Amino acid sequence: MILLAFLLATLLTCGFALIRGGAPERLIAVTFLVGAVASVLVSIHAKPMPGGFQLGIFCVDVVMLFAIGGVMLKADRYWPIAVAALQFLSVLGHLIKLLDPNVVTVLYWIANAFWAVPQIVILAIATVRHSHRARRPGGDPAWANPSRSTKR
Repeated sequence: MILLAFLLATLLTCGFALIRGGAPERLIAVTFLVGAVASVLVSIHAKPMPGGFQLGIFCVDVVMLFAIGGVMLKADRYWPIAVAALQFLSVLGHLIKLLDPNVVTVLYWIANAFWAVPQIVILAIATVRHSHRARRPGGDPAWANPSRSTKR
């Protein structure tokens, strides 16, 4: 039931970001959607390694970290930094299980899945804020503009 609620929240938030968000919000939404589908497919087709480590989901999370990190580096927004940090914590949860297979499986699941909830909340808030800023004169630039930086 919790998984179903999370998937519904993810679909609604990502759909909202795809419709009303700027380029960074849309890219992160696509990353979340592709990551969710890939995680479900991997968990259906791949068995956990001895000790419970899930290599396939770890790989999905690492690819998502790089995608979110790329948006973070180019976007003219602060919120992708928080989303990337939360994704990094999820990847660290996998590494903890890999280094210590005795970590309780429930704690491993919580260490990975927990961070997705605040990521979805941040995306929803970022999309609302973008839609408000986009109505102002001058709009809401999506990407950092290197020509605006101060030259010394």
